[in-house]
Amino acid sequence: MGSTEIRIETAHLIIRTVTTADVDAVARSWKLDEGPIPHAEAEQQVQWMLANHAQNAPGKLTHLCLAIILKDTGEFIGWCGLDHLDSTKPDPALFYLLKANYWGQGLATEAARALLGYAFGPMNLPSVHGGAAPENIASKRVMEKIGMQYLGTDDEGGYAFRITRETDSTSTSDFRLPTHD
Repeated sequence: MGSTEIRIETAHLIIRTVTTADVDAVARSWKLDEGPIPHAEAEQQVQWMLANHAQNAPGKLTHLCLAIILKDTGEFIGWCGLDHLDSTKPDPALFYLLKANYWGQGLATEAARALLGYAFGPMNLPSVHGGAAPENIASKRVMEKIGMQYLGTDDEGGYAFRITRETDSTSTSDFRLPTHD
């Protein structure tokens, strides 16, 4: 995979690799609803994401952070990805963050489902885990909707979930590799 750009389209979203052309958007959106970060910090974050992305290959994922773009408007509305920076964990963690004004519209579920398709399709990962703070019922509900198995609570009292390629029935059939003209 290395430097290949990722672009996943769903009904309402474009989920794609962050590039150096996105530095201004990253500066405005890195902390979502908390406000902008300095341009130099945004450049560092983009370089960090690209360096991690270059290490990813089928069956081996370090960290993948993708932009969530609203298809109708082109607006950057959040982040999603897979994190396996902690290699002591058996599988990568699924994550998704949306700007607050996009909560409750099914977009986190749509992004998470697309990511599972990518994880179990082109990345050929055997399993993915997820978690949410105990007060984050909406995120718990997303993981339930995408078919993740509830494992109980984690060490910090949050919700723990896991899904394997074999038990995933919601995403892999919907995933299509992007076409290049």
